[in-house]
Amino acid sequence: MNMAKRCAVLFSLGVVLGLAFTPGRAFACICGDRRLGTTMREIAASYSERSNSSKIVFEGFVERQEVKTGPIGAPANTLSITLAGTHRVVSVRVLRAYRGQVSGDVTVLTGMGLGDCGFDFETGKEYLVYADRVDTGSLFTSICTGTSPLEQAGPALRFLRGEEPTADDLLDGQGYFDKVQSQWHGTACGRVTTAEGAPLNKGSVDMTRIRDEPLPPEVASDPNLSKPDGSFCIHGIRPGKYVLTADKPDYADHSRWMGYYPGVAKHSEAVPIEVHAGDYLSGLHFSVRQERLYTVHFRIVTSDESPLPLEGLGVLIDSTDRDALAYHLRQNRNEKGIYPAGYVPPGRYLVQTYVQPDFKTGKVPAELSKWRMVKQEVDVRSDSEFVLKLNTAE
Repeated sequence: MNMAKRCAVLFSLGVVLGLAFTPGRAFACICGDRRLGTTMREIAASYSERSNSSKIVFEGFVERQEVKTGPIGAPANTLSITLAGTHRVVSVRVLRAYRGQVSGDVTVLTGMGLGDCGFDFETGKEYLVYADRVDTGSLFTSICTGTSPLEQAGPALRFLRGEEPTADDLLDGQGYFDKVQSQWHGTACGRVTTAEGAPLNKGSVDMTRIRDEPLPPEVASDPNLSKPDGSFCIHGIRPGKYVLTADKPDYADHSRWMGYYPGVAKHSEAVPIEVHAGDYLSGLHFSVRQERLYTVHFRIVTSDESPLPLEGLGVLIDSTDRDALAYHLRQNRNEKGIYPAGYVPPGRYLVQTYVQPDFKTGKVPAELSKWRMVKQEVDVRSDSEFVLKLNTAE
């Protein structure tokens, strides 16, 4: 988990065990359990037929995705809690409908997957989608509904198609997952040490997927951290190309041990690792180095020196890298009117001011609408303070 997230949220293995086995780390996403049954067959029925199940069920092909900000519409707003209302807009071509009136190309909304229960669609893949309509006429889904990649939806597809259950369909959820996980995912094992050869004990070791779209990176981790001898094993890695990283913070010293496979200090120098379904990769040994961390303050001022209503105004600090070592933080002001960021690794960041729209109306507070938000790059090499100046929107 990157440094900002470690300081801001509690780590949680909020992964739904059911039809959507999604490996990786989540934050505080909690799903109301609609899975009434013990076998996979019964679970499939509960997702499709019970009174609280999704109204629309279909197979679909994801054609494209984009990220938008603002309210999604009822009932999704009660489920989507992403900061600033950021969510995915997914264009899906319906291949086969099982429940509800749905055909052609549809728009499916979901969260970003950063604690908001958003489902991580991949462009160009097929899915079994369980969804409900929202006020906007679009559809809404999440990891709580049963939506899953088509190749992992065998028990549900056989139920929906009226086919006889297989022996696997009669397994309980955990037993089914234990049996089929190795068919869907890969495993990566190795050892991490310092440059001097000392093992890194209790370091966070992560595989971050490389993706072209501007979506949250998918991360698979060793939940047990690295062992006293520096060894690690990451299970449940979805097929794809990944960057392997390790880090261990020392908050008292304002530093961290960090590094990329095969033993480099920069994202640009990391060697990608390709993982296929069923792979067991071993011998992934690499080293880390110690890196200083800094405290950075941001002040927001106006071009005409007029006072600002700071309620609803925030600062986004964003690294250009997309991996588990990168720093990404949304920050509100403190009691002194300063926007602080702590334990920031050295590097170049894109900093933006933003306004949190009213949750119900999606509108920007009138007193802030006349100001154009700032977007600028900053270079962090020491404890620093930066001034962000707002100009009028006219």
